[in-house]
Amino acid sequence: MNWKQAKRIIIVMLAALNVVLFVVNRYYNNDYRLTQDEENAAYRILAENGIGIYTNFITEYKPMRQLDVTVSAPDIDELKSIFFDADDAVDVTADIEKTVMHSYSAELTVENSKISYVSNTGIGEINVLGNSAAQSLASDFISKMGDKYSDYVLDRVIYKNGGYQLEYYEYYKGYKIFNNYCIFFIDEHGIRSIESEDYDINGFAESSEDIYSSAEAVLTYIYENKNESNAGKFIEEMEIGYDFKDTDEIVDGSKMRLVPCYRIYLLNEDEPFTIYAYTNKAKVNTDMAQPLQGMSVLDDSAVQ
Repeated sequence: MNWKQAKRIIIVMLAALNVVLFVVNRYYNNDYRLTQDEENAAYRILAENGIGIYTNFITEYKPMRQLDVTVSAPDIDELKSIFFDADDAVDVTADIEKTVMHSYSAELTVENSKISYVSNTGIGEINVLGNSAAQSLASDFISKMGDKYSDYVLDRVIYKNGGYQLEYYEYYKGYKIFNNYCIFFIDEHGIRSIESEDYDINGFAESSEDIYSSAEAVLTYIYENKNESNAGKFIEEMEIGYDFKDTDEIVDGSKMRLVPCYRIYLLNEDEPFTIYAYTNKAKVNTDMAQPLQGMSVLDDSAVQ
């Protein structure tokens, strides 16, 4: 036996084993996972502020990259054939960025990557309104909207205003794209409205950046709502995905960047609370909100 060669093989194997052990140790014992103490501290701060929680924290917060997307050009003729019957009298008004089509009972507005459809009479047949019937009708219709919607996933179903709101989203590499959505509202008359936005995904961009944890995002929510009554408020879901900044950033031509964001869903509230994961700053249209820079979830003085 060539002991010199065998020794070299053993050294290589031991080195590889050390690398594996290092990766495993880093995965389970690094700064990118919430500790039990941090979770307990977050639960305590929520309770002190009168806010309940029905869901778990997102325990991992590994560095994330930005996402590069492009405004997708709509095919007006194709959309007209999807949303209106061939024998409908449809008036079309168009300018540089927006096209509006309307018939006697429905209106479709197309603006860049956004679609908004409203029907006074409803489209599609529905015998008995229910969750399953609404899902079936929405599934059949979204399949007619083209290949770009083939990867959309039914993500949420909400009963409201006598009908069902069904929310479809696209996922990329396991991350939810908050800006690529198709939302139906269906009642006993069929599909009454559709809101959609779709961007072409080009892939990740830039290098990975550290993000704040979900527990720190909850602190931002508490801080931003400290002057409101929290009686009866419950967090029912949290998720992380990609969204635009407050000001859409044009990178090159029609290309834009999405950044990691947390969404906090509250019981009986229509709109989620969105927080930028890079800065821990609430997504708002004003400059009122300030990021909680450097605040630790273990800091009891985080919220007074």
